[in-house]
Amino acid sequence: MNPLTKVGNNFVIPRRESRHEPRLSNEPRVSNELVKLDVEHQHHVEDVKLEIQRESQSWKSCCFELHPASTKFVGKFTVSLIIIGLCSYQLIVNIDNCTAQIGYSSLLSLVVGSWLNIMV
Repeated sequence: MNPLTKVGNNFVIPRRESRHEPRLSNEPRVSNELVKLDVEHQHHVEDVKLEIQRESQSWKSCCFELHPASTKFVGKFTVSLIIIGLCSYQLIVNIDNCTAQIGYSSLLSLVVGSWLNIMV
């Protein structure tokens, strides 16, 4: 049953039962201790769910824990720096041989283009 009832253009919230009205005899009574235990259990379940979610978003080793996105970034950045260093060295050293420079300049532009693609 919908708790809101439409009357004209307005919605009316139906009246809740008063606390002073007598309880029906077939309704079970729940003690405050059980309510507290249930709330504590719900908090524990939420904590476990949060821990599982955090564990699934990290890479673990015997000695350390890594965040996957930062690890991938550092790896790509390191490889890119090595490629840029190699290509720059070969372009500076092999000034006379233009056919050897084609591969290095293409590789250099590929690395720069991949970084520009990520940033845009």
